[in-house]
Amino acid sequence: MNQTDFRTYKKFIENSFLTEKEIPKTVLNSSLFKGLVSSLILEKVKSGRGFRYEVNKTTEFKNFFKTHFPEDIEVKDKSDNVRKFRNSKIQKTGSTPIFMLRGFETIIINGNKLCLESYTRNFQLFACNAEKIKAKRICIVENLDTFLVAEKLLGNDFVFLHKYGRIGKESLSCLATNNLLVFVDYDFNGLEEFLRIKEVFDFAQLYIPENYDELFEKYSQSLKGNKAEMTNRIKQSSDSNVIKIRESIIRNNRFLEQQYWKYD
Repeated sequence: MNQTDFRTYKKFIENSFLTEKEIPKTVLNSSLFKGLVSSLILEKVKSGRGFRYEVNKTTEFKNFFKTHFPEDIEVKDKSDNVRKFRNSKIQKTGSTPIFMLRGFETIIINGNKLCLESYTRNFQLFACNAEKIKAKRICIVENLDTFLVAEKLLGNDFVFLHKYGRIGKESLSCLATNNLLVFVDYDFNGLEEFLRIKEVFDFAQLYIPENYDELFEKYSQSLKGNKAEMTNRIKQSSDSNVIKIRESIIRNNRFLEQQYWKYD
């Protein structure tokens, strides 16, 4: 059951009937709706040149509605989804993203200065539910294990950032910087993430190690599954680094994970 189902069945509560054209096909063709008709809780009747469905058993229909939609509320978070739809994931909800940060700079989070070096040296990272993160140089790192040692590869000049869950455009709006590096796996998923970030920060750069070709030859693995899916955004990109990685993947049907640092 989703928001379309809810709106449709609520209209039955409010109006006692709907014409066939007013009912979304996904609802009309569902086994649940057909069950309501076969049990005569809803009745199909002739109406002009078409048909309409009327609530024939009011008490039973209200009980049905209450069973599937326990509370008629505005959904703001996953808890509301459970209360309304009995499913936390049924309707997308907004949430403040959780970021993990490492580095040796003083940064600004939600308007407050923070000495990131202290947290990095004592606790490995600083995590926050941030509305705004401001730093001179930020490097977004795709994988957690690489994030935890990123300075060994890229030095101490960047604030390294890893997000809990996929990083989307809404999450990126939390960041304020003039220098953004993106360190991802060298596969189509990684390229897609970089290009999604670049749509928000057009100055973003894809990190590629100087000895990429040598690393690729040593440690790349066969391309399969969802890593083999190339989007139109990747196909049409004119970014020189994207082209380099894209052509490398296509030519060899292989990709390189960013965890190459474990072996190099």
